[in-house]
Amino acid sequence: DAVLAAASLVEAAESEAKEATAERDAREKAELTRALGLESDGKIPPALRAQIRQLEEDQKRRAKRARTDVLDRAMIDLLSFYRDVLTTQMGSDVERVNLDLSDAVDQAARTTSPEQSLARIAAIEECRSRLRSNAAPLLAVEALMVQLRPQAEGR
Repeated sequence: DAVLAAASLVEAAESEAKEATAERDAREKAELTRALGLESDGKIPPALRAQIRQLEEDQKRRAKRARTDVLDRAMIDLLSFYRDVLTTQMGSDVERVNLDLSDAVDQAARTTSPEQSLARIAAIEECRSRLRSNAAPLLAVEALMVQLRPQAEGR
């Protein structure tokens, strides 16, 4: 289940990143080919291929960054959830961030310990760090999901 959840999250992040960058990438390439005096479906002369390749590499980096940003936002959402769980476990009267998830927060707070919540928060931060350091997104998120699952608590 953890691996499937990770695959689903990474797939959603890639899809969202593609949506965010596809139109812009196509527009940039069309503008560049027009500026270079090329037809959109014509052959690219060898002298101009480097400029097209550079644009494509820049777009690829931007798409990767967009995917990483989407995954990071998901990690921040998870952090806020476990922050609410931990503050509930500690009896704090700090206002919850996830008001719409109150039932889930209360259940997690009842069925786990503050130590487990802290371990989960640390695992999320480690995943964020791995994603920033060019780890394979699917592997990083899979490792996180395995650590977040209830069976991993006793280990």
